Amino acid sequence: MANFDLNKYIPVHARIAEFYEKYPDGRIVTEIVRLNEDSGFVCIKASAYRNIDDAEPSSTGHAFEIRGQGYVNTTSFIENGETSAVGRALANLGFKIDNGIASREEMQKVERMTEAPRPTGNNGRNGHNGRLVTQSVS
Repeated sequence: MANFDLNKYIPVHARIAEFYEKYPDGRIVTEIVRLNEDSGFVCIKASAYRNIDDAEPSSTGHAFEIRGQGYVNTTSFIENGETSAVGRALANLGFKIDNGIASREEMQKVERMTEAPRPTGNNGRNGHNGRLVTQSVS
């Protein structure tokens, strides 16, 4: 289990509310950069524009998720990635970064990714000939 307090991290919705308070004519645009339906990998890019007419974003943020990694990602991995990407874009613009760039949602992802693997019911084996298979995030 990860060793941090989720209450010290700002939820993305707080960053979004502050963004629209400061830039009521601003906009946040998201796009899927990469989606692999076989592996369930999705990479999302969010762009934050201070004004509706801005041609270029004031900041961007990227995030990835993997379908099935944790309970919520079984059905909502794209939505989760989008939320994290928006949080990063707004943090890069300076919203609610007193405790760092990472949002509460991103730290929940860290928590999901560091959970111990669960037995599969194959007499304690995980389907990988007894080897522990992990994913690295950088």
